[in-house]
Amino acid sequence: MLGLVSVFLAAHTYPVDGIVVAVDRDARTMLVSHRPIGRYMPAMMMPFRVEQAGELEGLYAGARVHFELVVHRASSVARHLVKTADGEIAPPKERLRPGEAVADFSLRDQNGRAARLSDLRGKVVAVDFIYTRCPLPDVCPRLSANFATLQRRFHERLGTDLMLITITVDPQYDTPAVLAGYARRWGADDRGWLFLTGDVAEVAAQLGEVYWTDEGAIGHNSRTTIIGRDGRVAAMVDGSSWRAGQLADLVSHELEGKQ
Repeated sequence: MLGLVSVFLAAHTYPVDGIVVAVDRDARTMLVSHRPIGRYMPAMMMPFRVEQAGELEGLYAGARVHFELVVHRASSVARHLVKTADGEIAPPKERLRPGEAVADFSLRDQNGRAARLSDLRGKVVAVDFIYTRCPLPDVCPRLSANFATLQRRFHERLGTDLMLITITVDPQYDTPAVLAGYARRWGADDRGWLFLTGDVAEVAAQLGEVYWTDEGAIGHNSRTTIIGRDGRVAAMVDGSSWRAGQLADLVSHELEGKQ
């Protein structure tokens, strides 16, 4: 009988992979948009309390994390937290951190019009970097597909509360006309999803995007940034392997939490 009670009360441990949406250090919790947790729960956004407060140090909205979720009969706790996906490429010295203001920039959109960040003040802005000749299906096309998903999910708020900004890292080839064709392929609504070209070096450095030419091809580190209504960095996500729903959770949190 005692053995049965011990089994019933035993904790279960599950590995969790997710993206941080928000951190509350006072409450020792983190809001995480996580992938499905095998044999426990589907993908969703939920808060987790960490076992050690120090594990929250260095976390920010957009950071990818792995941790163990220990579930007891009446409580649960996250432990052994590891921040991942910082990338192997050293970020530019100019890279901003969450909470810092993004300097204004002016580029040209797919219609040849000037597009300035300052014109978008008061809106939440999601920015990613691609190039139209990218041959890797799991990089630029995936980033664009994820933005297309955002466009569908936030259709009613696109252009009024939310702007999607895709910046090319191949401005010599990706002219406004080329970007216009690329935008049509993704069904982009230019009232809320702009594709920008021009002198992109300064804004790329600010947002931690690194790109280079290697034997005719272009490499880059695929960073996506969410800028709040106040023009400050709200979140940064590295790579392209995250789920569209995780980025949507970050956007939704910013739209609803900081009006």
